[in-house]
Amino acid sequence: MQRYTPRDMFVEAGYGPSFAAQLIQNAYSKLFEGDPINERICFDASDDMSYIIDIGHDDIRSEGMSYGMYITALTGHERQFDKLWNFSKRYLRNDDGPHVGYFAWQVSTIDFSKMDPGAAPDGEEYFAMALLIAAEKFNRPDLKDEAVGLINWLRNKPNNGIVGPIIDPEWNLVKFSPVLGNDFTDPSYNTVAFYRAFAEATGDDTWLTIANNSIEYLQKAAHPETGLCSEYSEYDGTPRPTPWYPESGCFSGDAWRVAMNLGLDYALFKGHESERNICERLLFFFESRRPYLADYAIDGGNFPRPGRNATPGVIAMNAAATQVLPKGDPLIKPFVKDLAALSVPYRFWRYYDGMLYLIGLLATAGKIRF
Repeated sequence: MQRYTPRDMFVEAGYGPSFAAQLIQNAYSKLFEGDPINERICFDASDDMSYIIDIGHDDIRSEGMSYGMYITALTGHERQFDKLWNFSKRYLRNDDGPHVGYFAWQVSTIDFSKMDPGAAPDGEEYFAMALLIAAEKFNRPDLKDEAVGLINWLRNKPNNGIVGPIIDPEWNLVKFSPVLGNDFTDPSYNTVAFYRAFAEATGDDTWLTIANNSIEYLQKAAHPETGLCSEYSEYDGTPRPTPWYPESGCFSGDAWRVAMNLGLDYALFKGHESERNICERLLFFFESRRPYLADYAIDGGNFPRPGRNATPGVIAMNAAATQVLPKGDPLIKPFVKDLAALSVPYRFWRYYDGMLYLIGLLATAGKIRF
């Protein structure tokens, strides 16, 4: 499958050729190795195991563990990658029961017990992609084998009456949860570029169908004027509020990631023009709302409660979306400059914003390649 070289949008915005590398190194140093009280989110469980804490909620999540592996694979930190993967296999992976083969989305920081054994599909997707990147980066066929096994399980896990595959077999789209009854999706779980890599790794072209279905779905899920997606939606793109999260029909933390997902597929594989169109609409919307917020109704109206000022997470995802823009586009500089001006997230809410900040740096600098 043909790949293209993503651009360094920092260079295109007027920064020097080593500027992005310095930002990435600084972010990695603080989030993975910095002061344990105010900076780092990664901690050792033993000499050969590490875990990432959601500081604000005091738990360990498959999301963070898989993001950490993705980051360490891309940045060449093999020992740290192995420590995160060892912990994930030991404490997050379900080795028996209805969730077997999947990773618990939430684990205790006290005794590493599973607080909820259920899977969050974005975690499974990032685990698989991180393993593929690390297998290539570190010349580790063992990791490729583990990735392929997990990728095949995401689509082919037998339905046991409680849990089924993460990919809905009727819609060929990622589910919100593989627990039966969760027959809807999360726009940000549609990691289109990953699916193309999964097809190549496994030889299963159904993943290319899933990639195409995801693009068609996101065309419907993204608002036709603002480009904003909701947190959760039906498979036809209709926003889905839920009893436990009434704001899930709006644009907020999960949905920030859609822009980067689309930008990455467009940059790596010259994806569908609709990916560019969605990102352009979204960037035009935010540019027109400066100083913009982190939370909106998808039509650009007010969030049901007071929206937060733009956080590092949404700023990083918007900068990553500039990969779809043609060189010289006037929207590149303001969004990249927003990201360049940020400090590494710290203190209480540094986990999610910190992860998205560092992944966004990698994406904006064109460093995500697989």
